[in-house]
Amino acid sequence: MSKISMGETMVGIVVVAHNPKLSQEIINFCLELKNSDFHLVNGGGIDKEGNYGTCPQIISRAIKSADQGDGVVVLCDLGSSVLNAEKAKEALKDEIRVEIVDAPIVEGAIVGVSSNHPKVKIETLVEFIKEAKEFPKF
Repeated sequence: MSKISMGETMVGIVVVAHNPKLSQEIINFCLELKNSDFHLVNGGGIDKEGNYGTCPQIISRAIKSADQGDGVVVLCDLGSSVLNAEKAKEALKDEIRVEIVDAPIVEGAIVGVSSNHPKVKIETLVEFIKEAKEFPKF
């Protein structure tokens, strides 16, 4: 992915599911809603073979790839993905601002991707994404 033009920075987004294919399908779906040039990165899985699980090193690499200067929001599916995202956040605390958001992974990704643009700060994006927990399905 290319960097933002005109010197603008944006919040990056990382999607972390236990199956990297699931993370990628969430990303693929959200690409239809993406209206700005920010990095949306897959941080799921434990290896290139697509085995189930999460890994702090893979998440850290995804965060570094997503960072454009305004921090990175991380969305996780459950359990160890949250724990490993926290480990990655701790490892990068002196380099990149990372916010792990307590929201449903699909709805949170949809809101994050559709709401993100150069004028949105990470705090605002986090609040938008957290509201995804309140979306009624019917």
